[in-house]
Amino acid sequence: MYALLRNGFALGTILVIQPAFGQTVDHIDVFRDAVVVTWKADVSPGACKVARSFHASSAGDVAVFGGREVSRGTVRRTEMEWFGAGKEEQWNEARAELEGRRIDQALKVAQLELVEEDLALLRANRKVGGTAESLLVEDLEEMADWMHEALRDLLFRRVELKAEIEKGNAELDALEQAALELAPRKGFTWWVDMPSGASGTMTTQVVERGEGLQWSPRDVLALGSGDDPALRWMQRAEVMLDLPRTGGAVPVRFHDALHAGLDARPDAVPVLLDMTYGATKGAYDAAPRSDRSSDWPGVQWSVEDGLAPGVSWSRSVSLGSLDLPVKVLHFSVPKQAPAVNMRLALAMPSSPVARMEQALLTIDERPVGRVWLTERDDSLFVDAGVVRDWSVERERLAALCSKSTLGGRVKHHRAYRITVRNRSRTAGTIRLEEPLPASAKAEVAVVPEELDGGRLDEGTSIIHWELELGPGESRTVQFAFDVSHGKDDPVPAFD
Repeated sequence: MYALLRNGFALGTILVIQPAFGQTVDHIDVFRDAVVVTWKADVSPGACKVARSFHASSAGDVAVFGGREVSRGTVRRTEMEWFGAGKEEQWNEARAELEGRRIDQALKVAQLELVEEDLALLRANRKVGGTAESLLVEDLEEMADWMHEALRDLLFRRVELKAEIEKGNAELDALEQAALELAPRKGFTWWVDMPSGASGTMTTQVVERGEGLQWSPRDVLALGSGDDPALRWMQRAEVMLDLPRTGGAVPVRFHDALHAGLDARPDAVPVLLDMTYGATKGAYDAAPRSDRSSDWPGVQWSVEDGLAPGVSWSRSVSLGSLDLPVKVLHFSVPKQAPAVNMRLALAMPSSPVARMEQALLTIDERPVGRVWLTERDDSLFVDAGVVRDWSVERERLAALCSKSTLGGRVKHHRAYRITVRNRSRTAGTIRLEEPLPASAKAEVAVVPEELDGGRLDEGTSIIHWELELGPGESRTVQFAFDVSHGKDDPVPAFD
């Protein structure tokens, strides 16, 4: 039984006749932009209800298929107002209470307006005029006392009413929100008019696209530091399902891909199906899912025990975990900032992970926050941000710096020292980078002997060092370079 509503008032009821066969959700496929719900029902002659939906409202969002020998009937839909189980009575009670509270609030606002008018009238008549013949002094004193007492009472009443109205507004907002959650939803019931004598199993797939029905990766990376660091990749998904169904768990599969449309189902053969509304659309003969399940697009995960979705249902679910070897690198560009960043390098897992840009990282069970992921060739890099137990310092060696002029050229010699300290309790590797000055009119030259073991990348003009530091160890590297330019050219920035 569903209530027929208009502008919040009940006009009557519509009796929805349930079919004589059971209707169940067989499984759910969750894509990055849609949810595909597969319903199954045993077909009997006549009109058969095969699926119901909140969000799918067009022929293109529904596919009906079954055994290859079953002729297809016409698909149609009916629109309805849908209440959750036991919600209709609660919604009617919430509406009645809400209406009563609104009347109470309106009365309190009217009282406050009357109090404000009385206050304005008293203030306007506080000065009383007249002669001694018309008003005695005793009368003036008595009137003044009365007006003072009345003014005080009105001020107190105004404060009380304002507090009551503020509290009432908060309660009214809460009631309105509760009523909104109980309010009926617009749903769609899908029917198939089967030919006389048809029987068997009918399967219907409905694509739900409304209100953000989808999944998003919420992976967690747990790094265990030490002499042999390891990374546990916990694959998680934040999923939102909103279905007019509650009850037991059903299999749910997550696809790391966008939904390609029912026409692109790899495990179905299109068959023309005449719709009673809109354009002609394809229906499908389904091959056994067990034979074709691996053909769905994108990387797939399955929740082992299934999920029990219902109305306005969302949850963070686990899709499994991977234990991966990892190399912990420390990275710093001292010229840009006196900070050391951590970078995790690992081979691309054989079991694919969700295509995502960020994940939540913990190090030794301490949360670090969201970190960036970068794919390069067959490797994956995780930028873990600044680490506090490593430090770096870059200083200019003034005694080794000089400036000279020869002909029309000015030559600068610069020398620097970089000091790195590992204050952690584990050994680690750090990669230092020093970008050389860049100028269209200046010439920069370095001598390999003055790079203290560093390597110059000719293509990028960056000096690289890779150092191994034990717990509590510090290291220094020195480097020098020459910059020459014309007398009249601007001095390039190299300090």
